[in-house]
Amino acid sequence: MKIIYTIIIITFLSSLFLFCRSENRNVNSQDKQNSSSDTLTNFNLTENQKKVLEGAKKCLNDGFKYDNEMAYRVPEYKDGSYVGGAVYPGGDIAPTIGVCTELTIRSLRYAGIIDLQEAIHNDLKSSWNDYPMKRWNAKQPDANIDHRRVPNQLVWFKKHWQNLDNSDWQPGDVVVWDMNDDGWADHIGIVSDKLVNGSLYVIHNFPTPGYVAEEDVLNRWSITGHFRVSEEK
Repeated sequence: MKIIYTIIIITFLSSLFLFCRSENRNVNSQDKQNSSSDTLTNFNLTENQKKVLEGAKKCLNDGFKYDNEMAYRVPEYKDGSYVGGAVYPGGDIAPTIGVCTELTIRSLRYAGIIDLQEAIHNDLKSSWNDYPMKRWNAKQPDANIDHRRVPNQLVWFKKHWQNLDNSDWQPGDVVVWDMNDDGWADHIGIVSDKLVNGSLYVIHNFPTPGYVAEEDVLNRWSITGHFRVSEEK
């Protein structure tokens, strides 16, 4: 009987060993699949595209919070320091907060590409009717707020950057959405170089999670604009 029990125990342990090895192989195989799905594509980016992407990643690292008040705020900061009065050009609200448009404003400033506060203000002065200013009952340009509105940024990007269809996405591209499908652009972000299961992530600032994040949201809402910086910009 002892011999029989010994044989049974040996057989059981052998089966358990083989099962565990099989499970380990499956786990390792799955890990390799997940790793390969996260592998970044070697995009052939221009220097300006790289700069825009780096600017967006700087904002991601800053992780400033979403300003749920979405209030009219006087830009009293410049280069992260409090000045104590309206700043133009280069003006910013408190660097610890912002809405979605702060992402594009700050990213392009970090990149050394353009100051959207100055660019949109100047364009409004020369081409007032190109912008939907009646939406806010605006009578004249306001350097404190005009550049912080998504519809105004949409107009400016349409006029000054490459307009693309909703394909051929590359890191550093600006994407604009109409989240409510009401005909008004209301959210904006910058495409990242993080690629998971064939989907490029987007760096954006949104009430959920409440701070600048890198998320799989490119096709979550209706896309109304896809823009890419030109090398000469």
